[in-house]
Amino acid sequence: MDPALRLSRAAPGPSTLRTSRICSPPGLRCAGSVDFTTRETWREAVSELTARDHDVHLDLSGLTFIDTYGTSILVEAATRSSEVRRIVVHRPPAMMLRVLAVFWPSLQTIEVVHT
Repeated sequence: MDPALRLSRAAPGPSTLRTSRICSPPGLRCAGSVDFTTRETWREAVSELTARDHDVHLDLSGLTFIDTYGTSILVEAATRSSEVRRIVVHRPPAMMLRVLAVFWPSLQTIEVVHT
């Protein structure tokens, strides 16, 4: 399978997660949902993305749902490195914004862009 496009290897069901790389700005575009059936695909994509030594961008405009655990995977990746870099999240689902505001209100390594 083309590494630039991944489909969730989840059990049969309505949830899927599609990811594709974007070059400018460097990062990842995600569509579908992040829940218990797509969590490992999400973890792999975020881990691969944050292994880079520069700011990365996540276009989440196509993400219809992300659960609290999925958001925590992103936060864990953003805080894992001792290097100063940001994950810039573009157009995240409202649920992710609420979870970030409640559990990580002062997190500085994730920047949210609404446009």
